[in-house]
Amino acid sequence: MLLTFLSAVLFYLSFPNFISMYGFWICIWFFAVPLLVALENQPLRKRLGFGIFFGLFAYGLMAQGVARVSMAGFLAFIGSLSLQAVVFSCFFRSTGKYLIDILYFPFAWCISELVRNSLLGGFSFYISHAQAFCPLMLKLYGFFGCLGMSFIIFLVNVLFYSAIVYKKKRFGFILAAGIILLSVILAGFCIKGPAIQTVRTLRISVIQANISPLEKTDLNLFDRNVRLHLSLTEQSFKRNHPDLVIWPETAYPDDLMQSSRWRPLIFQEATHINADMLVGMAPIIDGKEYNSALLIDSRGQAGGLYHKQALVPFAETTPLEKWGLGWGRGYHFSAGNIPGIFKLSRGDLLFGVVICSESAYPSIVNNLREAGAKFLVEISNDGWFTENSSYMLHAQAAIMRAVENRMWVIRAANTGFSFAVDPSGVIHTDGNLKLGREGSGIFDIMINNP
Repeated sequence: MLLTFLSAVLFYLSFPNFISMYGFWICIWFFAVPLLVALENQPLRKRLGFGIFFGLFAYGLMAQGVARVSMAGFLAFIGSLSLQAVVFSCFFRSTGKYLIDILYFPFAWCISELVRNSLLGGFSFYISHAQAFCPLMLKLYGFFGCLGMSFIIFLVNVLFYSAIVYKKKRFGFILAAGIILLSVILAGFCIKGPAIQTVRTLRISVIQANISPLEKTDLNLFDRNVRLHLSLTEQSFKRNHPDLVIWPETAYPDDLMQSSRWRPLIFQEATHINADMLVGMAPIIDGKEYNSALLIDSRGQAGGLYHKQALVPFAETTPLEKWGLGWGRGYHFSAGNIPGIFKLSRGDLLFGVVICSESAYPSIVNNLREAGAKFLVEISNDGWFTENSSYMLHAQAAIMRAVENRMWVIRAANTGFSFAVDPSGVIHTDGNLKLGREGSGIFDIMINNP
């Protein structure tokens, strides 16, 4: 069990943790070695036990911030994530030929990750996300994607493990692992970012009101919260005239289109600053409530409405509710079915929008890029978390989508971490947007003309 626990700790340290909010990316390249040694030549029952132990400790440490939000949700979360490690441990069995094993073990790990991620969606991630805050290690993601890089990372883990098991071939395995790791690092130095032939610069403003979830839903504070968003928008306008202003997820936690008081004021604000505004809100249409993003163009007209498609179980929707199982927070959003494609007023430029956990779905973002989106906006509300590491874990997905699709991603989060990330994975921050503070930030992004 000691070896399994060591793997769990190395896994945890690879991602944002209590020591470093960015994590120690190098740990992911050998985190599984102790686990693989522990699983070697063990019967199914013991392998199953090791898998459960690793999963619960690794994901329990990683997701500890969720426990303060909901203990039931925390237990369900780590239990679901742990299934991947359990399945891998059950299928971990040598073929008797080390060359086949070297490919089989990474394949088994990645398939188990892929299946889990497909089932859990926004609840999940790949081990390759551990590289998110190290741009040097991200250059190959545009070629292989997160799943392919997970295979490469686990392959290096298996080579280190093989060096321990097959002592006579130790030097060869260590050399192979070193060459692969060095090649990924060298790629970071040698591969240039995506070429941009005709450059157009857009100025985008991000509003971060830093309103707690309890204050957001407090009717007595509703007007104050809206005024705060408008005030920050005015500050942003005076600071640098933007082309687009982004309010975070559910910045207006009601149906803005039905508000006789606030709709005129917010729509007039877009006209006043002569810029498009993207506003997170919760409209009610035909008796159904949605988690949505509304685009208000510079003329003060509705320019498009997107409803979140991939809802988070137990937080935004209640599974099995029709059978009388009414658990979760009590939100009952309906899912949309139309991609989040919007057009800027200036230049007819298309951009994509995802809401919160949807940034964890590579297919959703890839579809937006193929539909013509030149950059991506993610609006989020991470106010439920209380630890910096939890904020950073969620933010990793935006970085992965940027390098995979070779496009700018702008992340607007109610409490932060708000930033822009370029196609090479380099994070651009604004000093006015500090984690857990209110403010407005300006980002200049360079893109191809449509």
